[in-house]
Order: sequence, then C-alpha cells, then structure tokens
Amino acid sequence: MNEEDPSLEELEENRTEQVKSPVSGLDSATGAGASLELTARNLFNRRTHRRVKSELPAYLMIQCSWFTAFGLQMVLFPYLITNRLGLGGTELGLANMALSAPSVIFLLLGGVIAERASGKSLLFILHLMAAVPAAGLAIVLTTGNLMYWYMILYGAAMGTVGAFMMPARDSIINEVVERRARVGSGVTLQQGVAFATIAQFAAQIAGLIAGGYADKMTTMPTWLGGFSVGPIPSWELLAFQSIIVALGAGFALFLARGRRVKTGRSGVGAAFGDIREGFHVVFNDGKLWGMTVLMFGVGIFVIGSFLVVLPIINRDIYGLSSDGIRDMFVTFWLGAFVSSVTLSVFRNIKRQGRLLLVAQLLGSLAILIMLAKPPHYVFLMIVFAWGLAGGVSIAMSRSIVQDAAPKNQLARVLSIYQLGFMAGAPFGAALMGWIIDFFPEQPQRVAVVPALGMTVLIIYMMLRTPIWNMKNVVPSKA
Repeated sequence: MNEEDPSLEELEENRTEQVKSPVSGLDSATGAGASLELTARNLFNRRTHRRVKSELPAYLMIQCSWFTAFGLQMVLFPYLITNRLGLGGTELGLANMALSAPSVIFLLLGGVIAERASGKSLLFILHLMAAVPAAGLAIVLTTGNLMYWYMILYGAAMGTVGAFMMPARDSIINEVVERRARVGSGVTLQQGVAFATIAQFAAQIAGLIAGGYADKMTTMPTWLGGFSVGPIPSWELLAFQSIIVALGAGFALFLARGRRVKTGRSGVGAAFGDIREGFHVVFNDGKLWGMTVLMFGVGIFVIGSFLVVLPIINRDIYGLSSDGIRDMFVTFWLGAFVSSVTLSVFRNIKRQGRLLLVAQLLGSLAILIMLAKPPHYVFLMIVFAWGLAGGVSIAMSRSIVQDAAPKNQLARVLSIYQLGFMAGAPFGAALMGWIIDFFPEQPQRVAVVPALGMTVLIIYMMLRTPIWNMKNVVPSKA
C-alpha cells in the first residue's frame, strides 16, 4: 500500500466528521428558537415599556383638554348670563345650580359605570359628548337668539356629562401610576395626583385667559408691549371649546383598557347594590367620611361664592365685564397652580390632613378683607391667596382619598367623595345668589357667610375626625 494513501482509520474519521449528528442539529434549532423567543420577548417588553410610559403624558393631555374647555366655560357661562342677558344673582345662582345639580343625580351611577367599563372607551365617548353642548350654544349665538333657558339647557347637559366624567378620569391616575411602578418608574401616587392637578390648573388658566377676550378688546400693559388682543366673538370661543374638549377623545386612545371590577351582582338592582357597598366603605372609614363631609362644606361655602358672589362683585363693585371675570379666575387658578407645583416636589408629605385644614382655614379668613371694599388689585391679591389655599386643598384631599380607598372600589369611593362636593355646590350657588340679592349695593358683605361657615366646619374636622392627626406612611425602600 502506498504511504500517501489514507489509512482505513483516517477514512473513517473523515466520514464521521462529514455526517452531522441529529442531536446536534436539534440543539442548534432549539438554540435558534430560544434566541428568537428572547429577541421577541425583549421587543415586546420594550414596546410595553414605551406604551406604559406614554400613558401618563396622555392622561395629562386629557386633563388639559377637559380643563381648557372648562376654563373657557367658567368665563363664558357667567358672562353670557350677567353681561349679555343682564340678569342678577338669583338667575345666575339657578343657572349654576342647573350646571352642578346633574352631578348629584348621576355621580354615583357614574362611579359604578367607571368601575365596570373600560376607562379608555368611557373617556373617548364622554369627550365627544361634551363637545356637543358648546357647539350648540355657539350656533345659538350666531343667530342672535340667546335666551336664558338655553343657558339652563347647556348647564344641564354639561353637568350630566361631567357627572360620568369625574369618577372615570380621576380613578385612572391610580392605575397609571401603578403600571408605571411595574416598569421601574419612581413616580408616587402623591406626585401623580400633583402632576394631574398642575395640568388641570395650567389648562384652566389658558382657558380663562382666552375666555376673557369675549366680545372685548384688551390692551396689554406698556411693559408687555402695549399691544391689543381681541375682541373675539363669544360664538368663536364656544366653537373652540367644543373642538378642544373633543381632542381629549384622541388622547384617550393611548390609555390601557385598565382594570374592570366584577362585583358578582347582576340585574337591575346591581348598580344600587354597588352604590350601597361604596357608602358602607366610606361611612366606616373615618378619613373617607371626614373628607366627604369637608367637601360638602366646600361646595356650599366656597364654590357657591366662587360661582356667584365673585362675578357679581366683578360687575357691581368694579364695573368690569368678561375681562374682569378672566382676571379674577386666572388669578385664583394661578395661585392654585403655584401651590400645586410646590407640592409636586415632595414625594410624600407626612401630615397631609393638617396641611389641608390649615390651608382651608387661611383661605376662608382671607376673603373677609373683601368687606372693606378694597381696590381691584387688592381684591386680586385676596383671590390669589384663596387660590394658593385651594391648590393645597385639592391636591391633598385627592391624595388622601386615593390612598385610603380600597382599589377595587376606588371609582365608587371617588364618586361619593365628589358627591359631597357637588351636592353642596348647587345648594351653595342658589343660597349665595339669594343672599347677594339682599345686598344689591354692597354684595361684598356676603363674604362673611363662607368665611364663618368654613371656619366652623374646619374646627369640627379638627375635633371630631381623624383628619388633623392622620399621618401618611412613607413606603420603605426595598
């Protein structure tokens, strides 16, 4: 045999190397499949992470959409009644009652629906529905046929939509913060509520500023250039209100479907059973019950004054129109915005209840300065201080209720908490409108009523509820 020819052993080894083992092929396929699965999982996780991260900005844009429109409404609604129609405190009070009364009727049902339905779909539908009344009122103004009963109809329609909107929108922030925490976000619930409050106040200020140009030209101060803005026809502002609130439906599409609570009840009485269960939770929790009582008092004494007394003082004491309503409401919400931004810096405030009650007391006492019939700039300073207290009150009360409420009954508890606020508002608006007509020459005297009423209520809260002594438990770092 030639030495250069391969041996039998070498030929066998070469043949073995050329044949692939079926086991090794299976291992390769398994490895490739695992790698593909890992890649797909990473892509899915990144996509989920981005979607969860985008929820909070989308939620804040929903806030901006609704409250920009709400800010416009806050100026246009009293302006059209007091200035365009020339009506008094009683008519303005009844119109504001029509605006807020539907919340008393439908708010609890709205809380039940918010728990059972997809929050994403609900916000989408409600934002589109909210665009209709403003568009209808804009059409009425273009024809020159504005009448008082149109304002009542508008108020009832917007109040009904708002009754279902509030629990649906307010309960979602809890879920958004919770989902963000799962992907590593450090935003706490208190901060999430503060961010939502900041968005609310900033949007309201924008809407209030725009509403102040209704049918009136405003000249800026010399240090701002001295240029003029407006007049903008009221119907155009109402059309803009309709468009901006409808945009919220688009932002709602970026939200997750969220949790849907199943109570096990069915039939016609299911909603009433759910509502009864929600009341049971609130009545048996000192913090939740205390906050509901406090909000009822705020609705009567603060919101009643805010919606009725201030517009009448604006017209009768300072002789101003939509621009004056704009200035005082912007000043109030600017104060609320400043205090909310300050609160957002703190991850957790230990004495939330104490801060809330002190802010309410100081704000209530500040309005007594109106008795002296001060110059307009002092009046705006009082309103700004009132706004500072209001921002603290809104942010802290929401944080307390969101934290204390059971997560599977959150929307129902929030609806009952809001009911305390909204049930007091129509009664307060009608009461303040009736009282202010007894002082046609000196409407500022009515400031005694909300100041005294809130002071008595706050003292009761300090002595008879756990709000003053409650401590917020700071979560430990794992």
